Amino acid sequence: MNDFSSNTCYELVSEALEDIGPLHEEFQGIEEDEHASHRVVDIARQLVAFKSITPDDAGCQLWLAQELRTLGFSIKHLPVRDVSNLVASIGNNSDAKFAFLGHTDVVPAGNTQDWQFNPFKLTEHNGCLFARGIVDMKGAIAAFFCAIEALVTDFGVPEKELWLLLTSDEEGEAEHGTKRITQFLKQQRITFDFTLVGEPSSEAQVADTLKVGRRGALSFTINLHGKSGHVAYPQKANNAIHLAQNIMQALLSIDWPKHCDNFDSTTLQFTHVNSGDFVDNIIPSQCQLNFNIRYTPAYNEYELVQLVRETIEKHTLNYALTTNNSCKPYYCVNNDETPSPSLATVCDEINSQCHFTPKLSTAGGTSDGRFIAEISTSVLELGLVNKTIHQVDEHTTTTDLIQLQQLYYGIYKRLLYPTLHVHSTTQDELLQLR
Repeated sequence: MNDFSSNTCYELVSEALEDIGPLHEEFQGIEEDEHASHRVVDIARQLVAFKSITPDDAGCQLWLAQELRTLGFSIKHLPVRDVSNLVASIGNNSDAKFAFLGHTDVVPAGNTQDWQFNPFKLTEHNGCLFARGIVDMKGAIAAFFCAIEALVTDFGVPEKELWLLLTSDEEGEAEHGTKRITQFLKQQRITFDFTLVGEPSSEAQVADTLKVGRRGALSFTINLHGKSGHVAYPQKANNAIHLAQNIMQALLSIDWPKHCDNFDSTTLQFTHVNSGDFVDNIIPSQCQLNFNIRYTPAYNEYELVQLVRETIEKHTLNYALTTNNSCKPYYCVNNDETPSPSLATVCDEINSQCHFTPKLSTAGGTSDGRFIAEISTSVLELGLVNKTIHQVDEHTTTTDLIQLQQLYYGIYKRLLYPTLHVHSTTQDELLQLR
């Protein structure tokens, strides 16, 4: 197993933590409540107190790294520009490697006067925990940490390797976060059998929905060229907006014949139209169109670009086409639609604890799972209920946070300690986590 620890790295982190201490003190002294004895609530309280608005981590990962070291994790910090990335690992050398992927950055709180409580101070009210990022996704990070802490306490160093991957660049551009972590791991020739992403996947109750894949996404820019002229003499000009209108209609009429079970259909949405500076009596000579395609695994990027080009060239050859923000689709169900081993493990643990089978979903936008899917055989998303993410008064319940910790405990117990031959987590173990 690669050991990322070094005296120099430890000294740098310690110095940084000393600098951060005064900034973090203002968030201490939070009133005790009936749930203060829960370790997972205490860890969540610490995490949300860091005002880590994307991409500024504000010391959150440095604090967590210090806690991880006490469990025996090796730590590697991968800063890129103003983005903080953390790679941590624990366990014995083995062919099987498992990971947890998350992000410590949060979206801005907006007008704090609209909140019932300070968004960067965990507040318990009527059984709910209020704070920016408690759902998306510091609560899941706290649940993961406490689950692994309990496992190491109960059973010692994991028999298999476990990796924790965190970034402060998920809510923003996502250019220097998990994407860079994946590049680093590729260079180290590290791959995973299974990665659990802590994104808030649940809809009404914890674990009622698992994200088992995501559609891909690709953004396009078309620059169309016509001929300018006076609006009174259209026969002497070629209106680029009119040309754009025809092309827009043609692109929107694409049938997308290739389908994929369990995925929403491929869709195309225009996001911007620009014909340059506006002058009331001039026919525009150019027009730029921007659009985004969300596509199923039945397509690849080359096919999309070719289909778009063929559609445009039925109307004009005088154009330029570029693409950006590529996000490839992924799906962790086997080709014969049977669940992968990791999916079966997760579903079995959910059924054992919650007594229901989760819905498998591929709906929604892209997530950082798209990057880690390049080096992970299977990628699943399991987190808190997503009803209040990115909203004023973002919150979860104490019960849900504890439930997520218990699920993570049971899932990683199965994965990391296979020689225990335990097929489900016992009730006594779950009670100890409370």
